[in-house]
Amino acid sequence: MNQQKTLVFALWVACTAAIVPAIASPVDQSITFLALGDPQINIPRFGTGGTEQTLVWMNDIETWRFPLGGVVGRPQGVLILGDLVDDLRNPANWTKYASLFDPRGQAVVRIPAYECIGNHDLDGTLPAESLSIIQEAFIERNRQRIGRIHVCPEGYHYSWDWEPLHLVCLNLFPGVEPRPVYDRASAWNDPRDSLTFLRSDLQAHVGNSGRPVILFWHYGLTGWGLEKWWTQDDLAALEDVLRPYNVVLILHGHEHAYRRYRWAGYDVCMAPSPQFDRDPKQPGSASRPKGFLVIRLRDAQLEVAHFAEGEWRETWGKPVELGRSSPANAHRHPTHSPIGQLVEP
Repeated sequence: MNQQKTLVFALWVACTAAIVPAIASPVDQSITFLALGDPQINIPRFGTGGTEQTLVWMNDIETWRFPLGGVVGRPQGVLILGDLVDDLRNPANWTKYASLFDPRGQAVVRIPAYECIGNHDLDGTLPAESLSIIQEAFIERNRQRIGRIHVCPEGYHYSWDWEPLHLVCLNLFPGVEPRPVYDRASAWNDPRDSLTFLRSDLQAHVGNSGRPVILFWHYGLTGWGLEKWWTQDDLAALEDVLRPYNVVLILHGHEHAYRRYRWAGYDVCMAPSPQFDRDPKQPGSASRPKGFLVIRLRDAQLEVAHFAEGEWRETWGKPVELGRSSPANAHRHPTHSPIGQLVEP
């Protein structure tokens, strides 16, 4: 009888030892998403062969080994950092773009697209404050985005949460008034009061929580991407708005290349375009695939990897503060707020 009890106890211990580690093992809390800049679709001029090969990689990446550990996992979305088309006068370019990227992931790319407007998406022939056909289509796509999306009253700028991250789309650049381009007055280069939206959005949805914030727009914060497109006054105003918050990353496009740098103490990544455009003088030549960024928040570590031309390139990471999930002075379940409507498809 004692032998039977001993055997039963031994089996219980063995089973417990097998079960407890499985129960106690940490759940993967990572948030992964992709970013690229400037698809700049122009079918007759550049073709889209390189972009489409890049999108094949993006669709396949879920099972790949991530160079900073583990596997990439399923991305929650792809941020597209402006210049969606190159020539908005040709409607076929927008049709092609929409067939590649969709707010609900129902296109060639099988993950949701979160795009912003770039300078090539604007129409300088229209009266001031008018919307191009691309901007109008973009506003309609904002109504289709998945989850709880906070938009400005015009339905243009928007933000959302991938807990604990708060992400904000500011389109052209953070500002309040049109800026000259190459020292020429350019009413079309209009940020559409994006800085006002940013200020109100962070107050309402981040508050004093200390949650990590990621911002994205089109123009850069240094060199040509800044000097010819917006101003130092805009930067000073932007710094003032960001100062109280835990901004862990700023993303932009515009220059079709990858670059990582610091601005005013903030980490910034310029995302590459998805293809090397073919030479327009040689229409028989093919465009070639370029790359994109993979961004992952795993536990309290923010990680960025640049994938280019079929291989991993630069990687980078840093610890981040995660803050509280519910800011004390933020609206939890608004239907409308001073910054506009909450879209919840």
